[in-house]
Amino acid sequence: MSDALAQQLVKGSGSTLIIRGVAAVLFGILVVVWPGVSLLALVILFGIYAIFDGVTNIVHYVRRKGRRSAWQIVGGVISVLAGLAAFLWPGITALSLALVIGVWAVILGVSQTALAFDVKKTDEQWWLWLITGIVTTLFGLFLVILPGPGILGLLGLLASFAILFGILLIATGIDLRRRGENPNGRLAVG
Repeated sequence: MSDALAQQLVKGSGSTLIIRGVAAVLFGILVVVWPGVSLLALVILFGIYAIFDGVTNIVHYVRRKGRRSAWQIVGGVISVLAGLAAFLWPGITALSLALVIGVWAVILGVSQTALAFDVKKTDEQWWLWLITGIVTTLFGLFLVILPGPGILGLLGLLASFAILFGILLIATGIDLRRRGENPNGRLAVG
C-alpha cells in the first residue's frame, strides 16, 4: 500500500474514532449500571450501539475522497446489520444474543485487524488498531465458542469489552488528532 493511500485511510479518522470510542464506553457503563437489565433491554441497547457504530463508520468511509479500505465499510455494514437483527428479532434468547454479538465481534475484529495492516507502513501507532482488532476478535470467538455462560456473564463480558474497545478507539483517535491526522507523525498541512 502506498503512503498516500495509507494517509487517506486515516485522514479525518481521529474525531470519528473518539466519537465511536465514547459511545462504546457509554454503552459499557450502561450495561454495568443496569446489571439486572432484562434481555429485551440489552438487545435494544446493543442494537442502538451497533447501528450507531456502523453508521458512523459508513459515513466516515463515504466522506473520504480517493481510495479507501474496503475493511472499513465491511465493519460498518456488519455493525448496522447486527443492530438491525437485534431490533427485528428482539425476543431472541440469551444464547442467540451471545451468538449474534459473537459473530458481529469476530467480523468487526477481523476488519479492524486488516485495517491495521493497511496503515502499518505509514502509521507508527498502527498497533493500536491491531490490538483493537485482536481484542474484538477474541471477544467474539469466546461468545461463539462458549455462548452458554449465562446472561449475567454475557452482561459483564459485554460491558468489559465495550469499555476496553472504547478506550482503544479513543486512544487511537487522540493519537491521530495529536499528529494532525497524519500517520507519519508529521503535522498535516492544508
